[in-house]
Amino acid sequence: IFLKANNMSLTLELCSDKQEWDDFIKSSPQDNPFCTTYFLKALGEDYDFLFVKKDGDIQVGALVLKHESQPIYQPHPFTMYQGVLLTKSSKDMPYHKKSKWTLQAIDFLLVEMGKRYERISFCLHYGIEDIRSFQWFHYHEPQYGQFKIELRYTGLLDLSTMSDFEDYLMNIRKVRRYEYKQAQKDGFTIEESEDLDILVKLHDLTFKRQGIGQDEKERQLVEAISKEALSRDAGKLLVCRDKSGIVASISLFLYHNQCGYYMFGANDSQYLKTGSGTY
Repeated sequence: IFLKANNMSLTLELCSDKQEWDDFIKSSPQDNPFCTTYFLKALGEDYDFLFVKKDGDIQVGALVLKHESQPIYQPHPFTMYQGVLLTKSSKDMPYHKKSKWTLQAIDFLLVEMGKRYERISFCLHYGIEDIRSFQWFHYHEPQYGQFKIELRYTGLLDLSTMSDFEDYLMNIRKVRRYEYKQAQKDGFTIEESEDLDILVKLHDLTFKRQGIGQDEKERQLVEAISKEALSRDAGKLLVCRDKSGIVASISLFLYHNQCGYYMFGANDSQYLKTGSGTY
């Protein structure tokens, strides 16, 4: 167990205050729901909150998910960004200053983590643009372990550029626009729901249809994450029904700050060609 380490100017501290952590997440440029305490509660995993500080001010935060006291390999099922987050002051830094500051803070974080954990594993937010600290870690001493880096991509749709919903429709693919209008014409309707049994059932059937098996833990995660999000008004469960009231498609979106995250989605196989999912 550690509380603090330092290199004269920087210190590494273990944060035990959940509200302080959530406040930091909310102010960080890498703000996202997957690092919040409510989401972590749904995952049911152990974790550490770490802060790199300078003169008492937070420079960098890090979320470390753990199993049997050691970091798990990221990404965790049904999560995206769980890793290093920068302080809000980094938003306004000149690029040349931010680059040097980021390297110094993350270098220090990784060195100190290397002293305390058997491994280090993160799934970085797309807002972490400089990953040289990870590329250079133990560069001259590979026998001590180096990072394996997998580059992934985040798809973002900037809705602020759309004047209204019709403008949005005109900017999506023609086939999607056709599916939307066809579903509307065929009498499909959309409503909010809290019926998680339908979500879990259709989600499981969707995976089985694709030949991908889900274990019991993954089924429990779908329900737990959805339940936490709905109970905190941090998400919406949207159900698409045909004109007779049968559920054709279902989706869970998480909402955090100015972003909506498509979390779970599933369809009844007999409605795959109806456009209900698009609708």
